[in-house]
Amino acid sequence: MPERENTVKIALVTGYLGAGKTTLLNHILGNDEGLRAAVIVNDIGAVNIDADLIRESGATKVENVIPLTNGCICCTLSDDLADQLAGIADSGDFDYIIIEASGICEPMPIAYTISEFCDQRIADGQAPLALDNIIAVVDCARMLDEFDNGRSLLAENLDEDDVESLLVEQLEFCTTVILNKTDLVTPEELSEVKAIVRSLQKDAVILEAVEGKVPLSELLNTGRFDFDDVYESAAWLDLMVNPEDHGDPELLEYGISTFVYGRRKPFDLDAFGEFAAHWPDTIIRTKGMTWIAQQPDTCFLLEQAGQQRTFIDNGSFVAALPEEEQTQVLEENPGIMARWDSTCGDRQTILVFIGKGMDRGAIESALDACLTDWEG
Repeated sequence: MPERENTVKIALVTGYLGAGKTTLLNHILGNDEGLRAAVIVNDIGAVNIDADLIRESGATKVENVIPLTNGCICCTLSDDLADQLAGIADSGDFDYIIIEASGICEPMPIAYTISEFCDQRIADGQAPLALDNIIAVVDCARMLDEFDNGRSLLAENLDEDDVESLLVEQLEFCTTVILNKTDLVTPEELSEVKAIVRSLQKDAVILEAVEGKVPLSELLNTGRFDFDDVYESAAWLDLMVNPEDHGDPELLEYGISTFVYGRRKPFDLDAFGEFAAHWPDTIIRTKGMTWIAQQPDTCFLLEQAGQQRTFIDNGSFVAALPEEEQTQVLEENPGIMARWDSTCGDRQTILVFIGKGMDRGAIESALDACLTDWEG
């Protein structure tokens, strides 16, 4: 749906703790371009420190700084966020809304909440809103530290797994990446950070900054956000959807590579659990479907970032569905038939690996040792 002339645009700023989100926000608000912006700042604690810093910065011309505390806007505060967005849009006083998410928020559920609300407002004929840009702020030095399994910069209220996982999630779902604090790394290290970012996020615009200073035209009124496009911009998804195009590992710079592991035999759960207990720390990201011998009809989704891994029931394989339901699903999703096997149907394991210094042969051999025969 085309935007109206008076549409209030929204920018969502994400990034883990200390990356420079508030510094970036103050840079935006200290502009001299007549921006009429409202700011929503989310902090998990009861006292919203970032909102106070923005108010007291002396540079901002914004009076409307709205703190949302004691929760995350992607879950417990989603109704509060919707109320604030509605009030700002209906006031007619602002051209733009800038939302600074908490450092431990995942961007996709926030973007979904905002997008759904924006669509509803337009459908109701009320003041229209549109999510315009999702900005991920990255501390270059800390990013190198995290992916080298460093420990010295970890926040006290987060463990290493949370930081690594959040960083990956924030990079995979964004439209603009700001590599902040470039003055703290060498040119070679900066190039390495860029390579890591691009291995996770194939489409977002990447900008370099010191103290969050980048042109406003790269942050506001960009027209970059489209939910489906951003969802599909994660590098792992392209590898997953088109595994036949990635038979050989894609070698990037600085020892970063990607490959797809695909097999038509199930894993023995105990053997796979043993492999997972010694997961190679050279692997930055893994995502995909797994077939387990002990529950052969269930597709499990494996997701790994850093040292954090999740393994969840993702529903039944199509081949395990009753015939009538199976036929309907295949008619609605003809792409499944392109990878259908006469013996096991769509049962298979397809895992995307992204890492630095990975030994593909060793990883595949270790995974193959977890496979077992299946008699359907």
